[in-house]
Amino acid sequence: MFTRILKIKPWLFPATFIVMVYSGLLINQGITQLLSNFITQISIAVTMAAGSFVAGGTALGGGAVAFPVMTKLLAIDPVTAKIFSLAIQSFGMSAAALTIIFTGIKFYRNVVLVATPIAIAGSSMSLLFIAEYLPRLAVKGVFSCLLLCFALTLLWRLYHRSQHLCSEATICVNYSRLVVVAFIGGLASGLVGSGADIAVFALLIIACNANIQKATATSVLIMALTSVASSVTNYYFLDGVSQQVEAYLFAAIPVVVVGAPLGAYLCAKMKSGQLIAFLLLLIAIEAVFTLYELTHYYSSS
Repeated sequence: MFTRILKIKPWLFPATFIVMVYSGLLINQGITQLLSNFITQISIAVTMAAGSFVAGGTALGGGAVAFPVMTKLLAIDPVTAKIFSLAIQSFGMSAAALTIIFTGIKFYRNVVLVATPIAIAGSSMSLLFIAEYLPRLAVKGVFSCLLLCFALTLLWRLYHRSQHLCSEATICVNYSRLVVVAFIGGLASGLVGSGADIAVFALLIIACNANIQKATATSVLIMALTSVASSVTNYYFLDGVSQQVEAYLFAAIPVVVVGAPLGAYLCAKMKSGQLIAFLLLLIAIEAVFTLYELTHYYSSS
């Protein structure tokens, strides 16, 4: 009966997820406190309105919007921004992942099964043993390098313009290479809140000549599961989820559980060229802010 309903109304499962999130927030916090916190943290909510759409519909996680905005515009500590990015992606990208699965959006199942546990291992190692030893500027630099690699991947795609129709056919994947790339992406995810999705997406596009929509959906699923595992590590092993992060989360969760599934659905309908142009615009904006920040840093030192 339930399966039959989902075939007719595939959006019911993500919608149920949204209702459960809202209900849990109301029970734990109360509607008055939630509204007060939402107004106080409205800048975070607005940021994640855009971030969740990007996270759900592209190979860039919500951190690709949240991290630069929080660290460069809102002057929030990079560590706090990273912890928040991973935590909020656990909600938004999970909702997007459910949308992908239950609306029948195509993805590379074999890549998800292999890359996800490796990315989780890399992210956990990064969080536990590496992240605390890197300076702030180095962390921001890692994020900017990730976006540069992603931009080069998209430009490569535009240059070759190989178009594929979505099908059930699998692609030829070198699994040894996939394991290495997923692990490196996981390490980056533990540093800046995103990376596994970008790394695997780049591999699929460049080395496997994959369909861009299917590669995007695949990266969303990988990053959703990596974000959940990383957030568990932050919460239970590192005690990294502070009251400030919780305040950000309570303001952003009602936004992302709507924005991420919407992004997953709409971007799956976009043409490859439109999707690439949208992503390149986001990366160009981030590059401008990074250049400004570096110029300001070296001129004042």
